[in-house]
Amino acid sequence: MAFLKINNIAIQGVAACVPPKVEENKDLPFYAPGEAEQVIEATGIERRHVATEEITASDLCYRAAEELLSQLGWERDSIDLLAFVTQCPDYINLPNSFVVHEKLGLREDTMCVDYYHGCPGWVVGLSSVTSMVSSGVSIKRALLLDGDTCSKMQYANDREEKPLFGDAGTATAIEFVEGSSPLYFNIGTKSEDARALTKKVGGFRNPYTVASLKHELDMRSGLNSDFASTGKMDGMDVFSFAITKVPKSMKKLCSEFDVNIEEVDNLILHQANKLIIESIAKRMKVSLDHVPSSLKDYGNTTSVSVPLTMVVDRKNQLENAKQKNLACAFGTGLAWGAVYFETNRIVVPEVIIY
Repeated sequence: MAFLKINNIAIQGVAACVPPKVEENKDLPFYAPGEAEQVIEATGIERRHVATEEITASDLCYRAAEELLSQLGWERDSIDLLAFVTQCPDYINLPNSFVVHEKLGLREDTMCVDYYHGCPGWVVGLSSVTSMVSSGVSIKRALLLDGDTCSKMQYANDREEKPLFGDAGTATAIEFVEGSSPLYFNIGTKSEDARALTKKVGGFRNPYTVASLKHELDMRSGLNSDFASTGKMDGMDVFSFAITKVPKSMKKLCSEFDVNIEEVDNLILHQANKLIIESIAKRMKVSLDHVPSSLKDYGNTTSVSVPLTMVVDRKNQLENAKQKNLACAFGTGLAWGAVYFETNRIVVPEVIIY
């Protein structure tokens, strides 16, 4: 079990940016009358912001970072580390952190790192970045960017997955502050069940052929609806994993570090769907009043969902009071990342429309 305790770290702000295009689930063309309403009731997702062709994850994160730096009053030369979490890089051979590094005009000796990770990515990236900042020797300020545009990879006629996924980008400001309350992590992977969320074609293990690439593009555009060979999500396996492993991981974290779950202000969960969130909250014995959500208007935004939900549903609390936060993100891997962290009147801009 990977438990971590990170000292001397303050999360100073969180910002989020979404694309302007909104897709309403009630208007999806493949639903018969009454079906869309049933899906919305089951998932809790009414609409999603989806990126058009010209908008990338780095664009969304750049805008979030710009706004956050402005409101914090941080000079760009004070940023020692820029990290980027994504499954949707702009380029095959150029990390997204390099792209944003140039746009932000950061120092040449600002350290840039990228994390290719699924839904637990923000928590995993946070554990790594805070570890590097915690000594305070040479890295004192960091930006953790997290963005995905997974809607671009969805199939036009996929009744199960298309209504779920939205796009967003976030920026989290991290600073060395001696004596700050520790962050606690519990991170793990149940890799034998990775098939539940694995797309097997398109990487270097099974590269696209001319035929398979055409099939993929036809699926995305709606010209083909043959899902048999696409490696679709196994919803039941993911649901079982989420409602068993996720509560256990958070309970183990609380036990390991003497965190009283009854004193937690915000239980921030990956926005998979309404049923999963409510089931986990019930197993944690936490009232839904303490479980923020961004599902209704943004859907499942993969690794972005924890910081996005902080901005969407806890802006006022995070800005105006000290908060005790327990978060857990889970999915691709099958993996999870749980983190306990305290915040003290941080900067949280309104959600930015790109």
